[in-house]
Amino acid sequence: MMSYCIYLRKSRSDIEAEQRGEGETLSRHRTALLQYAQRHALHIGAVYEEIVSGESIAARPVMRQLLTEVGERRWDGVLVMEVERLARGDTMDQGVVAQAFKYSETLIITPLKTYDPNNEYDEEYFEFGLFMSRREYKTIRRRLLRGREAAAREGKCLGRAPYGYRKVKLTGDKGYSMEIVGQEADTVRMIYDWYIDGILTCDGRRRLGIQAIAKRLNRLSVPAIRHDYWQKETVRDILTNPAYAGLIRWGYRKQQRRIGSDGRLISRLERNESCIVSEGLHEAIIPRERWERAQQLFSQQPPAPVGYRSAVKNPLSGLVVCSSCGRRMAMRKGSGGRPDYLVCGRRGCDTVSAPLHLVEKRLLDILGEWTGGYRVAPKEHASADAEDVGAAISRREKELFSCERRLERVQELTELDVYSAEEYVSRRAAIAAEMELIRQELRRLTEQGKKTAPLPVARTLVEIYCELSSAAEKNRLLKEIVAHAEYSKTVSARFRGQRADAFDLVVYPRLAEKRVAACDEA
Repeated sequence: MMSYCIYLRKSRSDIEAEQRGEGETLSRHRTALLQYAQRHALHIGAVYEEIVSGESIAARPVMRQLLTEVGERRWDGVLVMEVERLARGDTMDQGVVAQAFKYSETLIITPLKTYDPNNEYDEEYFEFGLFMSRREYKTIRRRLLRGREAAAREGKCLGRAPYGYRKVKLTGDKGYSMEIVGQEADTVRMIYDWYIDGILTCDGRRRLGIQAIAKRLNRLSVPAIRHDYWQKETVRDILTNPAYAGLIRWGYRKQQRRIGSDGRLISRLERNESCIVSEGLHEAIIPRERWERAQQLFSQQPPAPVGYRSAVKNPLSGLVVCSSCGRRMAMRKGSGGRPDYLVCGRRGCDTVSAPLHLVEKRLLDILGEWTGGYRVAPKEHASADAEDVGAAISRREKELFSCERRLERVQELTELDVYSAEEYVSRRAAIAAEMELIRQELRRLTEQGKKTAPLPVARTLVEIYCELSSAAEKNRLLKEIVAHAEYSKTVSARFRGQRADAFDLVVYPRLAEKRVAACDEA
């Protein structure tokens, strides 16, 4: 039986129509395409819904999944409302979509026309439709950006209102402004007072930094913005936001794109100093001169070293987790001759930090003990079978995941009355039987992998680790063999006479089902 799927995506025009009260778009499109399929006796195997209006395929996860399945020839055709729903990205994205349907010989079915990508005329018409959709997208995007820039210059509020304000509709005009929220505004004024004037102590007044302000707000149990506690980044954003001085800033965070060394597109937000800053229509919480004074104090802070945020400084980065809360532990840079520490950053967690070099040494000792009883063969002879087994396990895991998704889709289509109860039972039983066969094969491969696990990698790691000079290289080596390590320490060594290495570390290797534990006996 030929099988088809439905792809639904909400565009910007659909969102605007919904705001005018014209109904939910995806629901209407789903009904129309299901009725079309029923009239033409098309068997629908899945319904995909994309609720994001992304420019590129990379920003649309459901579309990426659909293209993968189309490339695997899972579907004989895809039903969409218009071909423009498939791709509005650049020329590269359009080429990916066109080739995926052409090489898999998958039909594109719309209520008005069916496109066969292997038909010369249909292919040209399809590519022309993608080209026109791209032009339409660029036109809409350009109009929206111009409208937002004009609104920013007029002092209107764009996006979400910052802490201390609420967004309100302008009376007799298009757009929004902001009004002050009393209790939150008092917190904002208090933050500026602490940062500019400081607090009164027995030695006089002492200015507070952003970390000290965050801790003080948490001690006072001031309700936080998005988390259950205040973070220093939140305080920094409040102190540098010109909205509190009665200004509107637009375009400060600008998306920058570049091609990396591996050919992949890298996108990140960077500061744009030439952004729009205009007088706002809202009332200021902080007087202009005090806000400018806060910026002056901020500019006196020493700049971060070049590449500080991008370079890996912690060789255990992403590997050690807190046994109490499960959060990834991070490195805190030591100062004044003190060593670097491994800490849990979760507020309220009772885990005590430890010197990073001691945790690193304990981890290497555990790995050394793990490989100490093995006669290691040369790597080129020991790893070939293990790589084959690992690849087979990876394929079976993907197949199992695919079966689980198919099971979910069967349930969804049954709820939509596409499948009857009898069809649901039979399809569920068939998928369950397939999943059991895959699980049996996974168990067999896992047992085989234990015998061929490439332990020479672990021994090589211990031997050459200390020869590496870069924390990034050390971290990469550790991640080849360590899945994660659980750290546990609840007694402070500094104030209770405990040793600094009085912590427990449980290591979970990546290449074998083996648990290695080392607990301090002190």
